[in-house]
Amino acid sequence: MAVVVALGALAGMIAIVVRIRADESTAGHLAFASSTPAAAPFGEFSEARVAVGSKCLRVLVASSVSQRVQGLRDVRSIAPYDGMLFVFPSDTDARFTMASTPLPLEATFFSARGTPVDDVSMSPCPDGSDATCPAYAAKSRYRYALERPAGSGAASGALGACG
Repeated sequence: MAVVVALGALAGMIAIVVRIRADESTAGHLAFASSTPAAAPFGEFSEARVAVGSKCLRVLVASSVSQRVQGLRDVRSIAPYDGMLFVFPSDTDARFTMASTPLPLEATFFSARGTPVDDVSMSPCPDGSDATCPAYAAKSRYRYALERPAGSGAASGALGACG
């Protein structure tokens, strides 16, 4: 009888662990409106609409390593987009440089749940490299970073889906 009770308790614990792991797999993955291919000249990116506070923004999405490295390098205008959203697969402390970037930008960093973590103003470094340009970092780990042209104002409010 004790063996049956022990096996039942073990099965219950396994079920709880499986449920917790399933819940964790979706934690920190904000549901944005479905993304579509971006307009030229940004064809290597996708685009999505995201809410920052009460504002719905049309953004380029950089979700792969190569897209995040490319970012807005050599871009003189991001029109018709409001910014670029960098999406990381897990929390990160990755730094940003403005190497080969002629536009002054503002970056707002968000947690996995979409809460603002920090924001920075970044100066152009059009003739520099990753090694020679300043590196910009958030004060704490983050999951998403939203770059917008300087003067757009800091992105205020939580990050989420428009709707």
